[in-house]
Amino acid sequence: MKRAFIFVASAVVVINASADAGVLGYSFFYRTASNGNTVVDIFTVVSNASDRLLNVYSVNFTTTQGGATATTFVQQAGVNTSGWKPDGSSTRSNNIDSFMTIGVDGGAQSGGEYYASLGTAPDGNFTNWSSLAPTVPANAGWFLSPPTLPDNVAESMNGMSGVRLNTGAATVSNLGIWCAHLVMAPGSASGGWWALSSAVKDGLTGATVTTTLGPTFFFPTPSALALLGMAGFSSRRRRP
Repeated sequence: MKRAFIFVASAVVVINASADAGVLGYSFFYRTASNGNTVVDIFTVVSNASDRLLNVYSVNFTTTQGGATATTFVQQAGVNTSGWKPDGSSTRSNNIDSFMTIGVDGGAQSGGEYYASLGTAPDGNFTNWSSLAPTVPANAGWFLSPPTLPDNVAESMNGMSGVRLNTGAATVSNLGIWCAHLVMAPGSASGGWWALSSAVKDGLTGATVTTTLGPTFFFPTPSALALLGMAGFSSRRRRP
């Protein structure tokens, strides 16, 4: 039987938002794929089912807290791949390619699989969006275009498997919007940190709420993952 562990990041997390904001924090789901890669799916966690994620920006993935060395991820090589831009192969079960997203394409699963939103677009700082560069540029961001697509509405995270790491008050909700799918090769990093800001349209008030996080762990050290029983996890697709 697979076991799921939930633990809270030990770093200091700053969430700045109004009192009625739906944003609670972020959840990271980790699994070890059959090829040995570690796959991390990241969700913006909200309190209302009608909350919408508009964009993620000022993102920095680094190997140390507040450091300048960018974390290295796996990018699938080949003439038909899209770099950080999601394409038709950008699904949660993918274990050979990293990509960004704002929610699920069409707002629901298709054929038993969850696809990244094809409406996801880069801001001006994401200069290698369509390249196979294995790092994310400093202060990069991405958004949904147009923001009225159904892709960015909150979904239940109850079907996710693997190790869950939470920041802020993410432990109190199972509603989230998928915002990143990261793949790391075995032994590629001793740990990882990220910092970011994001904007969510509150489903109850209609207000746009900006939150700031970090820097905080997004990738624990291999020893920490081993203690949590990470090696025994494998991909599990959600079905209709």
